[in-house]
Amino acid sequence: MSVNRSTDGRYVLATGDEAERRLELVDAVHGRDTASLLERAGVGPGLRVADFGCGIGVVSCAIAELVEPAGEVIGIDISPEQIAVAERRSRDRRLANLRFITGSLEEPGLEPGSCDIVYARFLLMHLQNPRDAIRRMASLLTPTGRLVIEDGDFSAPYCIPLASAFDRCFELYRGAVSAMGGNPRIGPDLPMMVMDEGFSWCAVSVVQPTLREGEAKRLPEWTMLEARETLVHAGLAIDSEIDAIAVEMERLALDSTTKFGMAEMTQVCATRR
Repeated sequence: MSVNRSTDGRYVLATGDEAERRLELVDAVHGRDTASLLERAGVGPGLRVADFGCGIGVVSCAIAELVEPAGEVIGIDISPEQIAVAERRSRDRRLANLRFITGSLEEPGLEPGSCDIVYARFLLMHLQNPRDAIRRMASLLTPTGRLVIEDGDFSAPYCIPLASAFDRCFELYRGAVSAMGGNPRIGPDLPMMVMDEGFSWCAVSVVQPTLREGEAKRLPEWTMLEARETLVHAGLAIDSEIDAIAVEMERLALDSTTKFGMAEMTQVCATRR
């Protein structure tokens, strides 16, 4: 699961230091597929890349290493707490070609036509108007620049053997995203949305990570617990149900005989020419 923002830009889940370990687990689940996407997109030395919704900068740091020494990466996020953690992580890795901006798609702090690649993961699903977001990201690209987006379909996760707690956990997450104006099933719609904004070429991949063991299996449980306030406030669940689901999700996560299929990800790399 990913970080959820409300439509006014407020984070619904934890941010900053409190969220760091969970967000590392997000990359533990999806990072390998992201790395493959960045390779196919041609992310390499000398490019200028913007990473929107960068969070604590996990992917930003990886991209910075790919484009050094002459390239530059700018991570943009609405949360000052996230940016503070991202800056610390960047300093720890001594990435001089990486900087972060507290900003948004409406005020990104970047000049139009200034980026070779604009990237986003788990961003559009939380926005009321993702088409407008794609249009704004596209405006930052050079004429031959590439738009690289990956986002999820949270109706696709599964557990083998079947487990009602797993299904309910993801049902609640979808409900929370929808209640805040987002679309937790946006992934399959991405290719057409991108093409509708004037991109003449669009490469598409669909991937779905699976897990049998390891701490990453705790990600759905931890995300649900961080979303507790949102879920209760929206009338989607009560505390006792959330607690009961969390107990069962922990048991399933620690059981290596269970298999988790996580969010199905649609990955898009597009250019105008």
